[in-house]
Amino acid sequence: MDGYSPMIRRLEIAMGTTRGTTPVMRRWLDRRTGCAPVLALVLLLFLPGGLWAASDPDELVVMLEAAPKTLDPVYATDAYGVRIAQQLIFEPLVQLGDDLTIVPALAERWERTSPTGYRFYLARKARFHDGSPVEAADVVYTLESLMDPVVASPYGPALRDKIAAVRAVDAHTVDFELKAPFAAFLSELTIPIRSRHAGKDRPLLGSGPFRFERRSPNEIVLVRNPDFHRGPAGVERIVFKVVKDENTRVLKLRKGSIDLAINALPLDKVAQFRQGKLGERFTVLEAPGLSYQYLGFNLQDPILSNPLVRRAIAHAIDVDTLITHRQKGHSQRATGLLPPGSPFELSGAESPPYDPALAASLLDEAGYAAINGSRFKISYKTSTDRSAVIQARVIQNDLRKVGIEMIVRSYEWGTFYEDIQKGNFQLFSLRWVGVSDPDFYYELFHSSRHPPHGRNRVRYANPRLDRLLEEGRTALDEGQRRRIYYEVQRILARDLPYISLWHNNNIAVVSKALTGFRLHPTGGFHYLPRVRKTGP
Repeated sequence: MDGYSPMIRRLEIAMGTTRGTTPVMRRWLDRRTGCAPVLALVLLLFLPGGLWAASDPDELVVMLEAAPKTLDPVYATDAYGVRIAQQLIFEPLVQLGDDLTIVPALAERWERTSPTGYRFYLARKARFHDGSPVEAADVVYTLESLMDPVVASPYGPALRDKIAAVRAVDAHTVDFELKAPFAAFLSELTIPIRSRHAGKDRPLLGSGPFRFERRSPNEIVLVRNPDFHRGPAGVERIVFKVVKDENTRVLKLRKGSIDLAINALPLDKVAQFRQGKLGERFTVLEAPGLSYQYLGFNLQDPILSNPLVRRAIAHAIDVDTLITHRQKGHSQRATGLLPPGSPFELSGAESPPYDPALAASLLDEAGYAAINGSRFKISYKTSTDRSAVIQARVIQNDLRKVGIEMIVRSYEWGTFYEDIQKGNFQLFSLRWVGVSDPDFYYELFHSSRHPPHGRNRVRYANPRLDRLLEEGRTALDEGQRRRIYYEVQRILARDLPYISLWHNNNIAVVSKALTGFRLHPTGGFHYLPRVRKTGP
């Protein structure tokens, strides 16, 4: 996983490196011979740690695909690091609700005091894990430390750009003054509040529903905070088990040593947990998420700078078939960046339909007539991840049908990502996760946000869109914001700097011994404190 940016909304998932089994093991598993089940059992038996015992009723065991780099909220940016730190060990001022609006967390309520002023009222019963109260001075300390360039927090630049001052009014009231009106400011405050007394020796002293207990390379253990201000969690401990190999993840679940897996199973393995004996032991929950898969163009490329070519490519790719076969039906066709159900989603928007004949006609109109069945060659860069390469091959075949020769080049994740940042590509595909506020359009498509200053990797530039994105940032009236972002979406649908592919669903495989679990739109751990366990 690549990163979980400030305020949940900017997590980009890397279609990264192949992980888990060795090449020899992988070849054996791929042969589909009668010995595959035997080999799978051998792999399970001889993995480090051997077989896991079933967990007890006081222990919730959650599967992770990879270990978080850090749980320190000052520096945590990967998905699991942020989810464990921000949603379980620490608490933010506000958080993202199920309906994609901002809801209370440590701040019970807030008000706008001026176009650039906000006042937050803290929960009076909130305590850090050492028993000290959560106070406005802690909020001031947290924000000032994050904005300190010496601290070098990845959250610092965005906060420094927007916040002029933070001031404690009294023990439970804190004021923010912004440098300019910023409509999406609340979404910037889903950051964990730290104790001003913690010091460097206690970086994980939080106020959340769980306390950090210990960590090893393949395990993280949290214990219940009995004094949590919204009531104690339903289980005594959460144990996060890191299982990197996808075949082993399936086997661990089947054996019963894992209680919960969120977006951690291969999509082609999900169905088996809905039927037969496994269906009696597990519930599969599935709901729309905030993951957006797209195909990006280099708009400075001589061929792809032509909008007719981009539209032709959009009509040439059979996205519905990709969703059926690559995604196993666990995704929804995307019409744009914003997730289904967003109040800012443009009603009635449609994706370019699959129409190879229209694609060929547009290429003719663009001046790329077919000569001996070929019009031009382009390069598609991807990582070495197997599913990413499969996606590339399907697109390659679709484009070949309309006379476009697409050369697939796969690279180790770091090399691939660096090339995308530098603009050294023609086509690529990645996905954004956690986008809930339309202000993210500014980061992706404003002409000032070309790397390294932003994430406009496709090098899109449109003065009209720039003005709209600037207006959208400062429009404090909800109706006005919606009108602005509706027009933004219409322009992007016409210019096609991206081809929108799909929004991934969140999928949780849940032991039927658990009650109280719900899927959050981010796929995060917001509802783990509500889970109770009725048995092993």
